[in-house]
Amino acid sequence: MSKFLKIPLQAGIADQQLDIILDGEPVTIRVTWNGSGGYWYFVLLHRNGDVILNSVKMVKNIPLISRFQIKSPMGDFIFLDNNSNKSRPDFYSLGSDHLLLYKTKAN
Repeated sequence: MSKFLKIPLQAGIADQQLDIILDGEPVTIRVTWNGSGGYWYFVLLHRNGDVILNSVKMVKNIPLISRFQIKSPMGDFIFLDNNSNKSRPDFYSLGSDHLLLYKTKAN
């Protein structure tokens, strides 16, 4: 059964980086605000710095990485609207009215 892991992001911080373990694999995720475009995006890296995915736009309520057909991590990210009633996430959305979740691969 799949599980959801909440990625602990903080509102109002334009560039944040976390070391996390996804489906048993240690990775780094960097989440950044694009001020000119008005959206959040992330970069996913192996701990040695090699890029897994670069500049993935965080669109709410859809799977974010399954379309890339990568081998690892095996699950997917969802940028969940947490009942915000906003048409799109803003700079202060992270960790409050919008959550970044990782859905583990079902075993």
